[in-house]
Order: sequence, then structure tokens, then C-alpha cells
Amino acid sequence: MSAAKPPRPPSALDKTKRKQIPLLHTRPRMENTLTRVDQIYDLTRKLICEYQSVTTGLFPRYSIDTRVGYVKDSIYCALACWTCSIAYRRLDDDRGRQTELRQTAVKTMRGILFCWMQQVDKVNSFKQNNAPEFALHSRFDLHTGIEFSQTFPHLQMDLVALYILILVQMTVGGTQIIYTSHEVAFLQNLVFYIERTYRTPDYGMWERGNRYNVGVPELHASSLGLVKAALESVNGFNAYGHSGTSDSVIYVDIDGHNRNRTTFETVLPRESNSKNTDAALLLAIGWPAFATHDDKLFESTLSKCVRHLEGRYGLRRFLRDGYRTELEDATKPYYDEEETHKFQGIENQFPMFLACIALTAQYRGNQALCDRYWMKFKSLLVPGDYSGMLVPPECYCIDEEHMKLERDLPNTQDFYALNPIEFGQHLWSNAIYIISLLIREKLVHLSDIDPIYRHLPASQRPKYVNRHSAFQGSMEGNPVVQVALIAESVQLQMMLATYGITNKRERGLHSPPSLFSIGSASVVCRALTSSVE
Repeated sequence: MSAAKPPRPPSALDKTKRKQIPLLHTRPRMENTLTRVDQIYDLTRKLICEYQSVTTGLFPRYSIDTRVGYVKDSIYCALACWTCSIAYRRLDDDRGRQTELRQTAVKTMRGILFCWMQQVDKVNSFKQNNAPEFALHSRFDLHTGIEFSQTFPHLQMDLVALYILILVQMTVGGTQIIYTSHEVAFLQNLVFYIERTYRTPDYGMWERGNRYNVGVPELHASSLGLVKAALESVNGFNAYGHSGTSDSVIYVDIDGHNRNRTTFETVLPRESNSKNTDAALLLAIGWPAFATHDDKLFESTLSKCVRHLEGRYGLRRFLRDGYRTELEDATKPYYDEEETHKFQGIENQFPMFLACIALTAQYRGNQALCDRYWMKFKSLLVPGDYSGMLVPPECYCIDEEHMKLERDLPNTQDFYALNPIEFGQHLWSNAIYIISLLIREKLVHLSDIDPIYRHLPASQRPKYVNRHSAFQGSMEGNPVVQVALIAESVQLQMMLATYGITNKRERGLHSPPSLFSIGSASVVCRALTSSVE
């Protein structure tokens, strides 16, 4: 019996084939990624882009509305288009779709800027008097961008802050939105507009003021949180991006930011004086604002929202919210006194907040929480048209005949979805759905839609530096502040010396610097805050 032949040593050809095997296996994966991105692109076109105004770039609140463009809904729609464009940026051949989606977002952001710049007189008046009649409008004519004459609760500080925050994110991400020096000056004035939010009661994210919906504004923690995030993001930001000049750098009053921060952290975990909690806080403490990195404060606020507001079909906006319920009289702008009592226990539930919680949990590395809320959110999707395409409804409602049982035994009765085919698709919910879908399927990285790393504490963020602005995000250690006192008269110098306070007269200084009275500072500040004509 002959001995077995020794194995033949691998040839150079065999080694080459073995090296090619992993490359062959990556091809189907790349094709699957391209196919999935194309599917979400088609979804974005159908759910969002199709409803953009061709003239102003604004979006309506509902797909069936052809008259009113809402600023807040438009910002989220622009964010969804921008996120989808980032997914194409990772592909070798985007077939022009990256540019198409990115410019759709740019048109929306510039459309909002155009509408607001027509109200520059309101901005200048608001800086002198924080009255609701001087507030920037939150909705415009969808096709002309002209403001409506009828009254509306436009004073929403969170809205302007959200616009600034998303503008910074997009610009740092490589998308230019600001073009001229006049627009830079107006952006600086938007910063001045929101700096005094800590003492400016507004109507909040839901445009209703306090929870009684009687037309009375109040201080909202969600507005304070978004303003805090916007001020931190825009401080030292160059409106032209990396190619900007020193004249295009935006500055923030540090004292104003600090007052907003302390007020925000003091109010939490409440939303306001009349609201024990509110789903709007989810967007302030989590994505997109990430206004707090205090784990204890975050957990207490989140757990309070979930404990009081979560139901089988989503989260309530706030307790005793009558919006879209069968008992609400939609013909009245405000409720009667104590009318909110009849909405207790039967508030509508909004699925989109489940996706917001899942997105925030993914940023914080809590994958189990992310999976749980995402699966719950997906189970609530309904057909958005007659082709069977699934979309998130705006909210789930309860029949009037089941309301008593729901009050007696919470979360036991069935709710029905507000039919998107009949009432129109809710574009804000659609935008949240698309953004979450892209992140969930890892077609877009978490840092892609947060290039300034708001989700990290200030001390852990990469330092954003360009030629003309480089700001330290936080002051480490114990900073020392030195103060020199200059007495205006001999009498004042002697009085201060009586209390042991060392001071000098201007005449006693060697090579004295230029000294000005406080009145001169007010003149300089007035010139600095003058807006575009």
C-alpha cells in the first residue's frame, strides 16, 4: 500500500483567489445597502418632498393642506431630507440624489429665513419689548411667504431656537445656507431674539400657552432647553462655514446663556407652572437638543414623562390635552374656564414620541430601550394611501362611548388611528419616521446628523476650530477672575479705602488704558444690535 501524498503547497493563484473571497462577499451587501437607501429615498419623496411649496420651500402641517406653511414642521421636513442626502453621500454613485435632497433642505431653510427677514421690524421691536405682538410668525402663506393677518399664538421661543440649532448642524455638516452679510446680521439678531427666553413667557411647542388653553403664555422648560442648546451651538459659529470671514462669526451673551441654563435646570423635571410634565421635554433633553447631560436630571425628567404620559398607542402631549379629541370644539380658539377637566384620562396618544425616545436611547447607548420603543412604534404604523404604504398617524383617538371605561380603567380601551387618507399625512411624524429609519438601519451614523456632537458632554466634544473662531466649550478647573477698581473721584477712592478695598485713580496709572463710562457701553451695544434694513 503506497503512502499518502503530501499536500501540495498553495500556489500564488490560490492565494489570490483566497484574498478575493471577502471582496466577493461584500458585493451583495453593497447592493442591498443601495437598494435600501433607494427605497427610503422613494419614501422620502412620497411622504415629504411631494408637499414642498415650489415658491417658498415651506411645508404644510398636513399633506392635504395647500394654504398654510408651518415653520416648525418645515424644519423637521428639511432635517429628514438632509439626513437622507447623507445616506447617499456614503455611496459611490449617488446618481445626483444627494444633491437633490440636500438642496431641498437648503430651499426650506432659506425659505424660512426669507419669511422672517421680511419681519425684521418685529425683531428689532421684540428686543426692546418682549411682547407677543412683536413675535416672529410661526406660519406663513404656503406659496407667497406673506404673513397672515389673523391672530395666532406666534410667540414660540423654541421654534426660533430649533431653527438656529438645525442651521448650525447643517452648516457644520457641509451644507451652506447663509449667503450674504445681511443674512449673517439677521442670524445674529435671531440670537439676540432668544437670549432673554428665561424671562419671556411663550406659547410653547403646542401653541397653547398654559395647559388651560385660554391664551395665556407661560415659561416653558422645553423652550428654555432648546434655547440653551441653540446658544451653546451657535457661539463662535461661522455662518459661512469653514470658508467664512471674521465678520461672519456669531456671538452669544454668556450671561444670557447662563440665566437660561440655570432657569432650565431649576424648572426640570416640570415643564411649566401649570404642566407637571410634557412630551415636548423629550425633544429638549434628548434628540435633537440634548440640553442636559446631568444623568440624574435626565432620568428624572424622562421617567416622569413616561410614567404620566405613555399609553398603549404612544405618548400624550400633556395631561388634560383636548387636541383632536372627539369632545373638543375645534371652532373655538380657546377653551372655556375649567373646560380641560373633561379631557382628563382620554387624551390622544402620539406615536412619534416613541421614535424620539428610541432615537435618544440609541445616542445614549441604551440599545434595549431603543429596541423596545422602536418595535412599539413600528406596530402602530397604518396605511398612508390606497397602495398600502405604511406611515405613522398623527395620533390615536378614543371613541366617545368608550371614554368612561378608559377613565375608570386606564389603558384598557382600544383607540383608533386618525386616518391619514382622510385627514392627510402628518409631515412632522413622517420626518421623524424617516430619520429614525435611516439611523436604525445604520445607513446614517449618529454623528452624521449631529456633527457638533451635542449628544456628548461639552468636555468630551471635539473642538471645532476654523480660521476666525475657536471657543472653548467649557471651563475646566476653577477659573480665577481678577477685577481692577478705578475710582472716578477722590471721595469715592477714600470711601472704598475705608472698607479695605484697594483702588486707584486714573491719574495714578502708568501708561493708562482708554477708560470709558458705562454709558458708552450702551451706545456700542445699540450699534451692535442694529439689524438689517
